[in-house]
Amino acid sequence: MADLLSTHVAIIGTGHAGVECAWALRAAGFEGDIMLLGAEPHPPYERPPLSKGLLTGTTSADRIALRAGDTYEKQGIRYSADDPVASIDTAARLIHTQAGRRIAYQHCVLATGASARGIAGLAGDHVHAVRGLDDAHRLRDAIRPGHRLLIVGAGYLGLEAACSARKLGAEVCVLEQQRGVMAGKVSAPTAERMETLHRHAGIDIRHGVAVTGWQRTPDAWRASLACGGVVDGQQVLVSIGAVADTRLAEAAGLECRDGIVVDEQCRASAPGIYAIGDCASAYRAELQRHARVESVQNALMQARTAAAVIAGKRPPAAKPLTFWSEQHGRRLQMAGLVHPALPCDDHVHATAKGWLVERYQQGRLAALEAVDSPVEFIKGVPRIGTPPVHV
Repeated sequence: MADLLSTHVAIIGTGHAGVECAWALRAAGFEGDIMLLGAEPHPPYERPPLSKGLLTGTTSADRIALRAGDTYEKQGIRYSADDPVASIDTAARLIHTQAGRRIAYQHCVLATGASARGIAGLAGDHVHAVRGLDDAHRLRDAIRPGHRLLIVGAGYLGLEAACSARKLGAEVCVLEQQRGVMAGKVSAPTAERMETLHRHAGIDIRHGVAVTGWQRTPDAWRASLACGGVVDGQQVLVSIGAVADTRLAEAAGLECRDGIVVDEQCRASAPGIYAIGDCASAYRAELQRHARVESVQNALMQARTAAAVIAGKRPPAAKPLTFWSEQHGRRLQMAGLVHPALPCDDHVHATAKGWLVERYQQGRLAALEAVDSPVEFIKGVPRIGTPPVHV
């Protein structure tokens, strides 16, 4: 049997949430052992550039590292790569890795992220997702000028990848089942204006279409549409959202409902276990239910909260959630959440270089969108939760 290692805090997952939690522990004065356990062979890296700069080649893997390589040792953080965790014994507070290591812990932080949602019958050669560094490299290597890339899903990631593929000279067709792009994520005015940018860039966006089947031809994938047509593409990118990676948590007996259920201090349902980032489902007062939120800012906030609780310090005050995307050189910033079951009163304001949308629900500012308007965005975020301003 392998030797037994021990650590005060074991952090499973080396994305934004996991790495930030390790640094936040040190910032909070925590002096115990910290171990970061990664499944990928790569040093921890930023995820947002995967569908943008990394795909177009304007940045590289080295430049998107979350921390410089030598800083882990300087911070006294043991970093372990390419050895996925196989199981967690929450009663014995023991982690087993696939390489056979056993790690005893006092606190265990799950930052396992999320995996790309797939489509039945669509897999294998020339089918892509973009969740990790290897995914982005594989897609970039496959894109050819003049070849068509079919993208299923017109969410943030799908549209960002569409922009990148056009820059690389590919023909791009986006298939979206909903009636507009970024459906449920942004207001109708923003969705319509952003869609216009994509069409002007030569991207074929088809929304309100359902794919009834996929067929592999000698040189392409063929999508059969419910309307009766077909669309071919040499490559296919599936971008229809993500599923929380709860396999370890479920096997360990933790409560999971579309994510690992946590309280306001990121505690999961077993003593000494925390969950943060894309894998965690926390109560959201705006939605009046538990929900996962995929946002770098949310991952960082939950990481700092869990670190403060472990270190015996006061957790940071909650802030409005923020998101961002970049499409065709336009920067889209968003803050807050809208309740999908409630009507939304959108107020659109022109700014010097773009526009601002204030989204009101039940008489209060629920969310804010800004395109190329960073000053207006920064000024507006503190007003979330307040009534309209009458001038």
